Parts: sequence; C-alpha cells; structure tokens
Amino acid sequence: MDISVIVPTFNRREMVKRTVDTLFQQNYPSASYEVIVVVDGSEDGTAEAIRGLRPCCRFRVIEQANRGLAGARNAGARVAEADLLLFLDDDMLCVPELVEAHVAAHRDAPRTIGFGCIFLSPESPPSLAAECFNREIGAFYLSQKHSPSGAGQEEIECVFGNSSLSRDLLIEAGWFDESFRMREDLELGVRLFKNRARPCYVDRAVAYQYYQKTSADLIRDAEAFAVADVMFARKHPEAGSRGQLSSLGRTPRWKRTVRRIAAVSPAAADLVLAPVCRLGEAFFHVPVIRNMGVRALQMRRRIHWFHKVLALGMKQPDTDTV
Repeated sequence: MDISVIVPTFNRREMVKRTVDTLFQQNYPSASYEVIVVVDGSEDGTAEAIRGLRPCCRFRVIEQANRGLAGARNAGARVAEADLLLFLDDDMLCVPELVEAHVAAHRDAPRTIGFGCIFLSPESPPSLAAECFNREIGAFYLSQKHSPSGAGQEEIECVFGNSSLSRDLLIEAGWFDESFRMREDLELGVRLFKNRARPCYVDRAVAYQYYQKTSADLIRDAEAFAVADVMFARKHPEAGSRGQLSSLGRTPRWKRTVRRIAAVSPAAADLVLAPVCRLGEAFFHVPVIRNMGVRALQMRRRIHWFHKVLALGMKQPDTDTV
C-alpha cells in the first residue's frame, strides 16, 4: 500500500459520496492505495450511504463520536496501512492524477509535506461566500501555481484539506492537537516546521472545493476562528509571524483604532454592512455591486473576529493590553 487517503466527514452525506467517487476514479493502481472515511458523529446516514458505494480500491468506513477534524484525522491516521498519508476534506472533487501526484512528491523526500492546490468548484452555487473563497484561498493557490517554488510556505497557515505527509513525521510532531476545533492544521504545521519538515507545492494535485457556505456561516466561522487563534497564540507565543492575530500588528494604527471601535458593537456594524451584503447577493451578476457586497462581508468577518478576540482578553501586537 503506497498511500492512505483519509477523509473526515460530518453530516455531509451527499457531498462526501461525490468526493469518494472521485477517489475511486484515480489513475493510480487500485491495489496500491486505500481510502478511509472517518464518519465523525454524523446523524444523516452517511456511514450507511457510503458503505453502499462500489470501491475500486481498499475502502474502509470508521464511525466515532464527534471529535472534530483533528480527532477524525488522527483516527484515520492511526488505522492507515500505508506510511504515506493524504488528508482530504469531504467536499473536494479530485482530478484523476491527484493521488499519483502526491505519491510522486514524496519519492526520495521523507520529510516533505505535500500541499496540493484547492480551487473553487465551478459547480458551487454563486454567492458572496463563494466569491470570498475564490479571492482568498483560491487566489493564494493560483499564485503558487504561477510561482511554485514553495518559498514561504511555512509562513502561511498550513491547510490539510489536500495535503500529504509521512506517518513518521506526523507521529514525531505529536499528531493533531484535538483541543483545537479550528486552526488544527495551522497548529500542527508550526510543530512540523520546527522539526524541519519541508513544504512542497504539488501543482498536479488539484482538488475543486464544492462550496455551500453562506454569509451567515462565514460570520459564525469568524468567531470560531477567533477562539482558535487565541488558543494558538497562547500555545505558540514564539510563532509571532503566523496566525491571524499577527496581522493586527502589521496594520496602520488608525486602522486598528477604527477596527477596535467597530468591534465593540458588531451588531451596530452589521446594521450598516448587512444590507450591502444582501444587495450584493441580490445583484450578484453586476460586478460593481458584487464587489461591494464582498468587501462588506469581509469587513463584517474581521469585525466579528476581532470582537471575539477582545472578549477573550488577548493583547494586540504593539499595543497595550485590551
């Protein structure tokens, strides 16, 4: 077995079926890879549905009580047969050469972390949330595709939505920290790079994310990310250049002041910005209005994120204690 593909999932029955189906259509020898789906406390019949699929390779379904992405990834890694592990999110539609590309990236490179690229699936319903994804995550991977040197990879957030590494490297780093419900991959990345793991951009390992989140989902995620960012900063105070909190110290003082004032009452900011978001959704086909909506949504996310950071009593870089 050359590689074990681990797909955690939670209450996304139809989506994970599509993801797994693309893994059954890989142009890699079927006897040389396995797919492990970890059903992390789903209550929508996911396990029964995917057990009914017709695999072309070894295929296992693991069920457990909900432990979050970190716990699900650890569970899959512990039962994997291969020394090489590939972690995929459950909404990734994979190109046929994805598995082969990840395997090739690790030949004669035992301390490599292979980062495949993630782009927005054209099948995703159009929305401001999907547009934010396209301009943020998608834009990053597009820039890497044009300049795939791998330089600076460890300075960004490690994303394990389409990434591979050896089991030995994961064990050496101490597995995913299951106390993190968000940023678990960023946190593991810090420990991996401390152990001199080497990033490698795998440009042929393309996964298209089917994005269904709404603007409201992104606002809720922003607050959850804030909790994880504070946890990260407290666990790794030496990692000052990584994580969302580090960006506060790099913005102009006047902008930090305005953001702090707005963060005192995110509900008041929403009164102004939420109507712009609704307008952007309603007239998504009009570029100018769509751009206004995206900017308003990005501002709302930052304000809600910062409000939660302040509520948790974190210090701002280069400022007094909040």
